[in-house]
Amino acid sequence: MRLKGGIAMALVAVALVAVPPAQAASTRAEYVAQVDPICQASAGPLSSGFATYQAAFRRAVRSARKGNIKAFIRAARATANSLIGLSQIHANLANQIQPVQPVATDAAAVSSWLNALRQEGGFEAAAASALQHAKIRVFFSNLNQADTALAAGKSAIAGFGFHVCGVTVA
Repeated sequence: MRLKGGIAMALVAVALVAVPPAQAASTRAEYVAQVDPICQASAGPLSSGFATYQAAFRRAVRSARKGNIKAFIRAARATANSLIGLSQIHANLANQIQPVQPVATDAAAVSSWLNALRQEGGFEAAAASALQHAKIRVFFSNLNQADTALAAGKSAIAGFGFHVCGVTVA
């Protein structure tokens, strides 16, 4: 029994070592060709997550205006949960893009973009936490910072020729 387990562990170790790392792009166009499909795969979940967030936020605003506390709490909870989901999508997207190495001359811009993408997700998570603790000003401040990070990320890769990355909600 131990022998079989040892062989299985050895095969897993060999398989992990044998996995090739992501290829470094030799041109910007090649980098875009490798990364745009990753963004495309996240575009649907991001769009859906953002629509869910907007709908929950609108419900929260409507119920607050009407003075319906229970409905507001439910909608605020849904808003926070949708922001947490968006934050996770942004983190996963950045983690999937990270292994693809850009051309050396683009490394700083790509690094700025990925950092901005992670910051956006972090601010979304912070906004969700603030909303869960009824810190409305902090909630809006974090949303503004997330928007600023999004704009900085898009700016960092402007002109790269992406068809999806930096063009969609991501």
